[in-house]
Amino acid sequence: MKVRDSVILTPDRLNTVVEAFMQRPAFSFDIETYGANRLVPTQNVANWLSLASDGMAYAIPFGHPNGDVLLSRATKKKNRQTGKFDQIAAVYDAPPEQMLPSEVFSILKPLFFAEDKIKIAHNATFDLISTAKYWGEIAPPEYSDTIVLQWLCDENLKQKGLKDLIKKYYKVDYDTESVGKCVEAHPFSKVAHYAYMDAKYTWLLWKRLQKQIQEQSLTHVRRLEEDVLGVLLDMGITGAPVDEDAMRELVQDMSARLVDIEADIYRAAGQQFNLNAPAQKAQVLYAPKKEGGQGLKPTKPTDGGKKKRDAGQALEWKDFSTDADSLEKHESNAVVQKLLEYAEVSKLLDYPLSYLGVEGDSKKPTRIFDGRIHADFVQYGTVTGRFSCREPNLQNIPRPDTELGKKIRGLFVAPAGYKLVVADYGQIELVVLAHFIGRGDLYKGFHNGVDPHSATAAALMGIDPQEFIRRVKAGDRQCIDFRQVAKGINFAVVYGAGPDKVASMAKISVKEAKRFMEMHQKLFPEVYKFKEEVVRVCRSRRPPYIRTLLGRKRRLPLILSQNNGLRMGAERQAVNSLIQGSAADLIKLAMIRLNNILPDDIRLILSVHDELVVLAPENRAEEAAVLVKEAMLGEDIQKLLRVPLSSDVKIVDRWSEAK
Repeated sequence: MKVRDSVILTPDRLNTVVEAFMQRPAFSFDIETYGANRLVPTQNVANWLSLASDGMAYAIPFGHPNGDVLLSRATKKKNRQTGKFDQIAAVYDAPPEQMLPSEVFSILKPLFFAEDKIKIAHNATFDLISTAKYWGEIAPPEYSDTIVLQWLCDENLKQKGLKDLIKKYYKVDYDTESVGKCVEAHPFSKVAHYAYMDAKYTWLLWKRLQKQIQEQSLTHVRRLEEDVLGVLLDMGITGAPVDEDAMRELVQDMSARLVDIEADIYRAAGQQFNLNAPAQKAQVLYAPKKEGGQGLKPTKPTDGGKKKRDAGQALEWKDFSTDADSLEKHESNAVVQKLLEYAEVSKLLDYPLSYLGVEGDSKKPTRIFDGRIHADFVQYGTVTGRFSCREPNLQNIPRPDTELGKKIRGLFVAPAGYKLVVADYGQIELVVLAHFIGRGDLYKGFHNGVDPHSATAAALMGIDPQEFIRRVKAGDRQCIDFRQVAKGINFAVVYGAGPDKVASMAKISVKEAKRFMEMHQKLFPEVYKFKEEVVRVCRSRRPPYIRTLLGRKRRLPLILSQNNGLRMGAERQAVNSLIQGSAADLIKLAMIRLNNILPDDIRLILSVHDELVVLAPENRAEEAAVLVKEAMLGEDIQKLLRVPLSSDVKIVDRWSEAK
């Protein structure tokens, strides 16, 4: 079929096409949008929808403003005043008569709402939420997302966009002019071809990836991801309510505070410099005092500095890093203290600004609509299986025990008559670690109700865990400090961190951190044997990979590298990916379970790391708390693990009140 024959302009023809698609078990679709919020699915305006299945593909316009080109935009006209040739705008003829959006979506509804049909899209949350506004509800499952399938088949592939994958698999490039970035600026026939090809190749890609999923035994985790997609759709439509007045007040307070901190930095340094210029900061921090610097010893070269060093060139002060990790080693210095504070407050300011947007700046639009933020939770944004988040990035909110984390969480507030029900898994990564090890003090501690940091600290001190907990509750400073050391070591076990990081977390010297880590290795040999076994199994497979609790694959080809640094990095990732990926499996499973049992007036609105936030009417908050606990800790999820899960559930007005 030629593309021009696949453009549907009348209700009769669209009805005929829908009847044909109703005979198929699955179809792909793609939506084209425009307007100031074209990339915000709850707010954008659609003007094309395309469909495809075996042997057929169609493009449906409903509001494209242009016909075909009468005068190309490449035409230039001489400017009599300047003598130069100016490019003039293209001139189009009138577009063909098209259906109204209401007609199109009314005819399409039986197809999209048929529960026996698989609806396939590339980045399906965007397309499904973009179409939902025209029906007043989201089309029901089943769903399949080709970008998620590709990610499951190869999480290390950087370019997962539809056009990238079409070039990779089919050697076809049908979008040399980036039509999709601004469809309303292109001629009718060109957009028709683009929309047609999007749906056609999404279908072909789905069929191809189906085979890869089966060949790699990923069917179970594929089902998990397709089920959690339905949860993300509900979250995306619902949004999270925020306190806009508090946001604006926070912006004002932080802006004023930044000015004060900047003055403190210049006063402590004895000079002014550009705080956003790493080279100038490095000069001030690392140059000798006789040259006006602070005389601090640099600890880490920049990427450019590493290249110079490898080339045998001498390094200058500007070749050393001034990032937070580098500066934290010099926290006793007054300039460093203020620089770290400046960085933290700047970061704090970025959060509300990223939500509120900047008035008049199209590149920084508001992310708040009707008092709610509709963040985009991305299934395929990490290599481990964890969610990433964008527009805005809620996963990057600092820990709740920091000023920054507390203030940002405080911006999320239940509306009048509602409550937030907040729940998080207790030490989920260490639970997963203990499950896989299946023995030892960490494993026993979970079965005896001892938190893992206390279990580790008690072992380091050589006392009974229950006695350790009693002393902590009594305010024993030594025990409290040891628990912080244990927390750092447990962090190191999961993430493969070294003594420097443990020292920073526990506020002890690197020498002490090394000693405690050596003690930990002797006291918990089963932990290190487990890590060695994970690496051994990964290395034995071709190509190397590990599988998580629910069968997710993490591919680590560099574990066979001859380069020590690359190989050791992959070994750390093998252990971390097994733990992080399994934790991701559990939280996604809990979200699916929760979404299946929540009544319509109680909604899951956020999933940040191991924490779930539910919005419930005030008179049903207790009921919601029970449902959340059941979803996270019920028998069907607990039976997957050899150690007990725990969940802390709180009913609050602001998210910050939960921790």
